Amino acid sequence: MRQNLIENIISALGKMKDLKRSGWIKREVINPESDAEHCYSVAMLAWLLAPNSLNKEHCLELALTHDLAEIYSGDYTPVDDISKEEKYRREYEGICKLASELEKLELIDLFKEFEARETLEASFVYCLDKLDNIVTASWYDNNHRSPQKLLPEFSNYAHRCITAIDNEQLSEIKEILTYIRNK
Repeated sequence: MRQNLIENIISALGKMKDLKRSGWIKREVINPESDAEHCYSVAMLAWLLAPNSLNKEHCLELALTHDLAEIYSGDYTPVDDISKEEKYRREYEGICKLASELEKLELIDLFKEFEARETLEASFVYCLDKLDNIVTASWYDNNHRSPQKLLPEFSNYAHRCITAIDNEQLSEIKEILTYIRNK
């Protein structure tokens, strides 16, 4: 393996570990999770919850890579003053740069698939991404890591995103969502 590629791998992984999620920072969460922690958590949810009708390995690939572009684009929340088109453009540029650096051009295809939610696996992982925000908000609330209650806000947003997708693969996600919201 060439030294340049090794350095790029080290850099990408380090940047993911250092990139704190902006939604938690804006809400003054004590020790907020990084993008790497979030991607790991989404991957664990995929591993635990993916139904047999889905390709679990592909779900894991999507979960582990869904926020990689943020290394270069930054992490934007739905309330940031940036259009969806501009966010996509910045993230697309970021994933293209990273795919080149890591010599993994399939990262671009995974990014496009996830963003378009063009497969059942991508829709499923998209919902897991939203579910993880609720799981994390619940954890932060229960452990007094924020000066405000986070679950109502994040739960309402995730509920709108998840219930907008109607397929049988989401039944367990909807059950977990309902449980946490009613807890």
